[in-house]
Amino acid sequence: MKFLITYDISSPKRWRRVFKTLKNAGLNVQLSCFEVDMNKSEIEKLIMELQKLIDWQDDSIYFFPISNYAEGLTVKLGKNEEINESKVV
Repeated sequence: MKFLITYDISSPKRWRRVFKTLKNAGLNVQLSCFEVDMNKSEIEKLIMELQKLIDWQDDSIYFFPISNYAEGLTVKLGKNEEINESKVV
């Protein structure tokens, strides 16, 4: 299953650790945003790993599941992307 993972980490040191962990897991689509494609056990392992890296009072990480249906409706603009007229609402 695919996930879009976004995060807001207040410490540069913790941010780098989270970034490196997610870079090993998926595609960096924006500065603090990754797309990962993992099965249930892999995503659970990633969550456990990230839990150890953050400060629960200051940081946040969101995991948004991307269904096959939603993925088909995704519109990407900019950097080597073409607009698919059929996807524009």
